[in-house]
Amino acid sequence: MSAKNKKNVSIALGAVLLLLVIVGGWFVFKQQSRPEKTPEKIDERIVATTVPMTQIFAKLDVPLVGVPTTNEKLPTKVQKLPHVGNHVSVDMEKIISLKPDQVYVDSELTEDYASKLKEQHIKMTTLDFSDYATMRQAITKIGKKYGRQKQASQLKQKLQIKNVQRQKKPKVLLLMGMPGGSFLAMNQNSYIGDLVKRAGGQVVAADQKSLMSPVNNEKIAQSDPDVIIRLAHAMPQEVKRSFDESFKSEPYKTLTAVKNKQVYDVQAPKFSPTANLHVKEAYQEIKEWLDDSQEN
Repeated sequence: MSAKNKKNVSIALGAVLLLLVIVGGWFVFKQQSRPEKTPEKIDERIVATTVPMTQIFAKLDVPLVGVPTTNEKLPTKVQKLPHVGNHVSVDMEKIISLKPDQVYVDSELTEDYASKLKEQHIKMTTLDFSDYATMRQAITKIGKKYGRQKQASQLKQKLQIKNVQRQKKPKVLLLMGMPGGSFLAMNQNSYIGDLVKRAGGQVVAADQKSLMSPVNNEKIAQSDPDVIIRLAHAMPQEVKRSFDESFKSEPYKTLTAVKNKQVYDVQAPKFSPTANLHVKEAYQEIKEWLDDSQEN
């Protein structure tokens, strides 16, 4: 091939390569500038009966027609919706008046809703919020059902927490107090107990077969916890006073956690008996408390 022909071939190949680069760049630009697919419209009339599930529906952009009655702050987009009571006081008349196609209920609270919804031929679906893992499964379930998989994946990513491995596991006593002065011990399978385990702690002095059980003073004294977390289920100021009064007596006043000032009072919305979207904040605090206990 002559030098002139070689030069022409080189020019031609260069032109082809340049054209391919231009076409490829145009294709990439079109892909990047293409507007995101609009989420499919949801025609179901949906009622959510707890705060955590209401927060998730809002995050996944799934519209609701009814929300729980609560003192907690609900997402802005649902604050003006009709309130349908809660597990303490279910407003079944309000739920029925909204003519829902679907009512979502916490799996631990089905007895409060099941029979009456069945009478009205209203479909009830349960969601499990007993711990961190089951809440993530609930997010996946809602996202898949309503075509919000992308939003569900993004939300789960934001809620991701990393387990901590410790050579020595701090012993943690979990107490839930209720108005009237009584309180229960929560075990490692409770929501907060699960977070304690993930943070490298060991839940002590609780019935291993029951999420919540009456306190056993002998078990508490024998376990001598390094950290005590006291959860107020309601009326936190009254519950704290009851806790403080009880902690003036045995076995509490001589426990390591009390001597080292490793007793923490917690309440909703950050902490609650069931999982919620404040999980990362709660988990971070628990990790810090366990860290502090190991410095004493």
